[in-house]
Amino acid sequence: MQFSAFQLNHQFINQLWERISRPQETAATGSEFSSVFLKGNIPSPEHLALIIDAAYWASFATEEGDPVAASIMLKQSEHASDTFHFDTPLDFSSKTLVKLGPALENPKADIGIWPDQNGILKIWGFTPSTHELIKPDFWVQILGPGRVLIMYSGRTIAAMTGNQAVFIDPRGIFQTLMPRIAAQAQPGETKLLNLLRYNAILKMVQQMRAHGKGGIILVVPENKNWMQSIKSPIKYTGGANFLDMSPNQTQLPPPDSPGFSHVLSLIEEMNLPHQKDWIEAWQQVQQQISRIARLTAVDGALVMTFNRYVYCFGAKIRAQNIKASSANLQIIEPFEGHVDMTAPYSSLSGTRHQSAAQFAYDQPGSIAITASQDGNVTIFTRSDHSDTIHTIQHAELILLHEGLGGSLWNLAIFSEMGWFEKEAEKAGKKYVSAVIRWLKSTLHRE
Repeated sequence: MQFSAFQLNHQFINQLWERISRPQETAATGSEFSSVFLKGNIPSPEHLALIIDAAYWASFATEEGDPVAASIMLKQSEHASDTFHFDTPLDFSSKTLVKLGPALENPKADIGIWPDQNGILKIWGFTPSTHELIKPDFWVQILGPGRVLIMYSGRTIAAMTGNQAVFIDPRGIFQTLMPRIAAQAQPGETKLLNLLRYNAILKMVQQMRAHGKGGIILVVPENKNWMQSIKSPIKYTGGANFLDMSPNQTQLPPPDSPGFSHVLSLIEEMNLPHQKDWIEAWQQVQQQISRIARLTAVDGALVMTFNRYVYCFGAKIRAQNIKASSANLQIIEPFEGHVDMTAPYSSLSGTRHQSAAQFAYDQPGSIAITASQDGNVTIFTRSDHSDTIHTIQHAELILLHEGLGGSLWNLAIFSEMGWFEKEAEKAGKKYVSAVIRWLKSTLHRE
């Protein structure tokens, strides 16, 4: 007699289906973002379980020695020049995902699935994936062994990680990291730039994770204190921001801008002649992130400012304060209902994690981020009020894998948690509405 060694929890599937099928669960707080985050195709509860189950088991497989990564989207067949259609739709199974995954990883493409006339899920083809549009449909990404992201309406709702099925809530990460970022803002600078810095850091870590070699990114204030925690000599040192901007391209608001009123006028202008320029500016930042992230493949740590100016890479961390080994770790996870736990410093495994935690302890105000070769991402920063080291685990699940949709959900959380300036709060929804008007006209392309 045979029994299933693993079965999805029915309660999890039912709760997940209820969340994606109810409009209020897919819109941000205050519903101001509902006009951007449209509802897309939703699977039946049975198909929902089948899609997650197939993706989960495919994640543990290897194809010619490499782990499988794949993107699966529930959408009807499209007739576009860049879409590949199979003459005969393929069976949807973990085996098929394992075979197709490596061919559609770089550059990434979404595997399209849809029920046939008999209600059986089939793979009809694939289409190039883009991070510049919000994807409203039900969407699953395989990130690595035992890691599956479950997305809908442009944001990550849930995940499979190891033997856990969890609902995602990134607010704890926001509360931990945003004060570090905000502390480095220039006087008079709009607070919206803090969100851009936060999203850029997450995107850079995503790309560091993608090269599979592991790495460390040390984000530091603009001073020389970080050098006390780096062994000399530093072989790969110099300095660059790797950002190319064309002379006629619209710039982000300068540090001495008047703040709220200036940004509001810029956002309103983005609906008209400057919309193309701002899209190009974002693409330039994306290119900058790629240029920086590739340097993390060199053994050692990359050191950069919160504005992504790179001081060095391949750097070796040295202990400055031996008290770090007696510090406690406050474990933070991006899961709903998570209660922070405390663990001893000795619970850290691997020299990469220990070195990053040591740096965060020795350099208050900094953020140390590690990516292991198996895809785990951990973020460290020291508490302002004690010797505790805030330790964000499972951070690989919140690295903007949704593309622009993830960035905009972060904007919703940023607004919800009161990180805008007081002038924006006094203006009520006018500030966010100005952003939304531009987003809607830019992102909802036919």
